[in-house]
Amino acid sequence: MSNTITKLFASFLAYGVANKKKRFSAIGRFAEGLAPAKGKIQWGYINKGYDIVIPLKYERAFSFKGGLAMVVLNSQYGYIDCTGQIQIPLKFSAAHSFEEECARVCNNGLWGLIDRQGNYILPPTYNQMEQFTEGLALVSLHNKVGFINMKGKIVIPLEYDNGCPFSEGLAAVCIESQSSKWGYIDKNNKEILPFKYDIAEPFYSNIARVGLYGKSMKINKQGSECL
Repeated sequence: MSNTITKLFASFLAYGVANKKKRFSAIGRFAEGLAPAKGKIQWGYINKGYDIVIPLKYERAFSFKGGLAMVVLNSQYGYIDCTGQIQIPLKFSAAHSFEEECARVCNNGLWGLIDRQGNYILPPTYNQMEQFTEGLALVSLHNKVGFINMKGKIVIPLEYDNGCPFSEGLAAVCIESQSSKWGYIDKNNKEILPFKYDIAEPFYSNIARVGLYGKSMKINKQGSECL
């Protein structure tokens, strides 16, 4: 009898949770006990019981990471804590969630970096700033690309005309003065594979896809073709 009552109670709880869940048109990824959730129009945050713990008032809300979550209101980006308190004012025209101790933010069309207190590590400087991979981010300014670290310091000068983020210790970059050919460099800006490819993609599992003499092929880190 007690087992039957337990099952009925569990079913009742599950029914209640399912009904709560139906109130939302979209639910993001749970992180640190909370998930962004959307009502008809606005976003807020729910717990794992699908109770609203931060009101649905934002134009967009993103998952928590390291105690902070990025939110958007009136087309301005900022960051809140898990109680819903604003920790970094909503003053950026675009932004990304924190990557370790820094986040990419944009104002007036230029990108920079802030710390978890909202202080600039790097003032808005670059036209473009990609996600950090292997501790470095691809940046561009005046149609030239290079790489910075999480302290905002230039590690590889902006001397290339195009590029891809680092993967497995190498990055594909392009130089127009060399017939717009692509090659691969390491984190010391040393040329590892020559600038001879028509196109080059990042390495994954020690293999990269490249274009050479009109042919698409896969190569290893020594530049040899792989089947």
